[in-house]
Amino acid sequence: MKVLPIDESLKNSATLHKYDQRILSLLCMNARLPLSKIASLLKLSRQSVEYRIDVMAKHHLIAGSRAVIDIRRLGYGSYHFFIQVSNEDDERKFIERCLKTDDVNALISYSARWNYEVSIMARNAASAQNVFLYLIKGLELGEHFPSILISTCKSSVLPFKEYDLPGRLSLKNIRNDPSFSKQFGLPFRDYKPDEKDLALLYLLSQDAQINLSALGKKVKLSNDAVSYRLKRLILARYILEFRPVIDYSVLGLSLHAVLLKIRDRTGESDAKFKEFLRSQRSVLWATELFGNWDYLLYVLTSSPEEMHEIVNDIKQQCFSHLQSYEVLFAYKEYKYSYMTPGIKTILAE
Repeated sequence: MKVLPIDESLKNSATLHKYDQRILSLLCMNARLPLSKIASLLKLSRQSVEYRIDVMAKHHLIAGSRAVIDIRRLGYGSYHFFIQVSNEDDERKFIERCLKTDDVNALISYSARWNYEVSIMARNAASAQNVFLYLIKGLELGEHFPSILISTCKSSVLPFKEYDLPGRLSLKNIRNDPSFSKQFGLPFRDYKPDEKDLALLYLLSQDAQINLSALGKKVKLSNDAVSYRLKRLILARYILEFRPVIDYSVLGLSLHAVLLKIRDRTGESDAKFKEFLRSQRSVLWATELFGNWDYLLYVLTSSPEEMHEIVNDIKQQCFSHLQSYEVLFAYKEYKYSYMTPGIKTILAE
């Protein structure tokens, strides 16, 4: 998803060479992989890898990086609200409040019945509702509804084949490994983060590729101390992955949100449907909801016809169990991160 709003004039359309796709695939496995390791795996020179990444960044295809943080491990949940804002002045006020509010981690506008989706990270539903009531105070709203995220069914970064890589790849045995690839494959080991750990989590949630030295200066720790803490945070599953931020519009792709309501659900039918979602390349993210709808999907397509085909595939998979659905066409993403300043501040107190 496009995470940061930018000057559209800075963007150019891009056509990916197979090596660009492979480099992106490796960065999606771990955005902190050293250039030398990527070069070795793909049998390219380090200079060639650096050049290709720089070109993708100049086209704004790669628009940064983020650490994916499991906020549930920190005692938080994600609450999404879909709303109709009635007039332009209220829209401006709503956007300003969302951008300034520390508990809001995402804001997306849509060209659809629901013209905004706002995501709030909070300890419980009551706290999320209080934040939402502040955001809409004094505004003229149409309909709106909340949804609580229960569990993620699928989370990926690329719409093309990520497996188009040489066989038997190993991300281990990297000397002084800044990507911590080894730790992601080790068994869970519990750990209770302190104030400095929370600061590290937040910094990485904004920039996954920040180096150990820069992290150490910001939290006043040595490189070794930072490295030790990051290993512990990964082993305890606070950090789930390091991933690049991709601006899919550069590839001529559009993002859509799809809301689904399923009738007569069973454990078996849910499991089959989730497996179906995981098999769909165009489905970047899918989550089970508690609320008015049962599922929320983020889907990438290159044309209205492709979106139509995806909806038909969902209908066929659900047979007569699809009660209703809505497709929301994403217009702009104002804000998106995997951890809010509010979490860091409150837990550190």
